[in-house]
This record gives sequence, C-alpha cells and structure tokens, in this order.
Amino acid sequence: MTNLPKCFIIILQFNNSGDTICCLESVKELQNENINIIIVDNASGSVHKNKIESYLKNETPNTKYTYSKLSDNIGYSGGNNVGINTALKQGADYILILNPDTVVKPNLLDKLIKKAESDSKIGIVGPAINEGGKTVYGGKIKWLRPELSHSSMQKVDYIIGSSMLIKKEVFEKIGFLDEKYFLYFEDADFSARAKMAGFKLSIEPTAIVDHKVSSSTSQLGSPILLYYHYRNSHLFNFKNGPFWSKILLPFWSFYVILKQLAKIILVPKRREVSRMILKGVTDFYMGRFGKI
Repeated sequence: MTNLPKCFIIILQFNNSGDTICCLESVKELQNENINIIIVDNASGSVHKNKIESYLKNETPNTKYTYSKLSDNIGYSGGNNVGINTALKQGADYILILNPDTVVKPNLLDKLIKKAESDSKIGIVGPAINEGGKTVYGGKIKWLRPELSHSSMQKVDYIIGSSMLIKKEVFEKIGFLDEKYFLYFEDADFSARAKMAGFKLSIEPTAIVDHKVSSSTSQLGSPILLYYHYRNSHLFNFKNGPFWSKILLPFWSFYVILKQLAKIILVPKRREVSRMILKGVTDFYMGRFGKI
C-alpha cells in the first residue's frame, strides 16, 4: 500500500500485563510501517504497570509507543477515550481499538484499512474473531435483553469492541465512546450512533484476531458484571432502541424487579446476585452511571 494512512492502535489494559505483552508482540509483526501504539493503563497494580514499563524499555526505538498511566479505573470507554484523544491530536486517520487479550495476524491492519477505503461510507470495520474455537464476525442486538450476542454471520448489528478499526471522520461526527456505560454495551452504542450518522459497518472476514474472552472482566465477579449488564442494557435501549422498545422499557424493568424480588425471597443463595440486578435497574432510573 502506498501513501499509507496514519493509524494508531490503542490497547487498554487493567491488571493483565501478561496478555498485554503477548498482544504487543503480535502487533510488532504487523505489515504496516505507519502505525503508532498507545497503551493506556487503567489504574492497574504496580506489578502490572512495571512489567509494561520493563517491556517497553527493551523495545527498539523505531517502534512508536505512548504509555499513559491513569490514576483511576475509568472503564472501557473512558480509558480508550484517553487514547483516542491522543491519537486524533497527533493526526490519526484510523484508530484500531484492540483488547489486550487479543493476538493479531501480521496482515490484519492492511486488510482492515483496505476494506475501509473500498467505500467512503464505511466508518467502522471489524475482523473475524476467533473466540476459543468459534469464529464470530460481529454482534447481534436483541432489544429488551440484558446481554448482547456475538454472531457467526457476517451481517451484524454492531462491531465487537475487542477489535474495531474506526475512521477519524466517525469521531469527528459523533464524538467518542459513551463513558456512562463504564463496562459493556459501549461498542454496540458506538456502532448504533455511527449508523444513525450515516456510516456503514463492515466486516473483513480474511482479517483474523484471536481473542481470550473476558480475561480481565472475569476478575470483577458475577454480581457486579450483572449489575453492569442490567443497568447498561436499560441505557442502551433508552438511547438507541426502536420506538416500541422505548415504550416497553418501563414494563420490562417492572418484570425484572418483580422477578428478582421473588428470587430474594425464594432463593437465598442468589440474594446478592438479585440485589445487584435490582441496583442496576434502579441506578438507571436514578441517573447513576459510570463506575459502580
């Protein structure tokens, strides 16, 4: 490729330096010379921060790294937004958001950029993602549900946030990732906003990423994860859902509340889980977003 566009790769890590270093090792092999790598540490422990620092010190100086260490964990959206802001200020044409628990193939970036430049209306491109023996291409949305699903079909509703190439024009038109979510639904929200602004989503099936699913979020524990799923699914439906889902949203909330209250009474072992789900729903209506 001649006249290569300027691309920044953003890797957000939280207490998973081992995976991050494996990811960086694969990124080094990308067949593209006009790339910059931004690592954002989301307030990890000192051991993980030091491992990344040691790794970068031993890297060759012609590799363009930026290492940002945050004092607070500001979530997937907030942490990536720090990197996005830096990249755009430095003249990025494309930004590749990459999870730290991914490993990429050497031709990934060239294939994604080629797809993006094949149509001026394409705003976001995703690769084929190997999730432990299953290949997925993007996400499917089911309205009034507390979770999203990944799809083995190439016609998708949103690009999965573990690996998404985004044109600078998308950020210029719709802004950054919504930090209200903190964790979960950010990628679907960003894709929905991009589509509403007139951009196309596209998949490049010959570009491949290996992904260890939920290697960092699993540290948070099931009740907290369910809190984010229920709160953020309400926010996502409220912001982006079709008219009928917005009308039915309070009724779905009422159903969820009744179901969890019954579980608190009838299933004592699950009380903490039910309480966190209830908190997720009530926090949505109270306008309490971001980190729990």
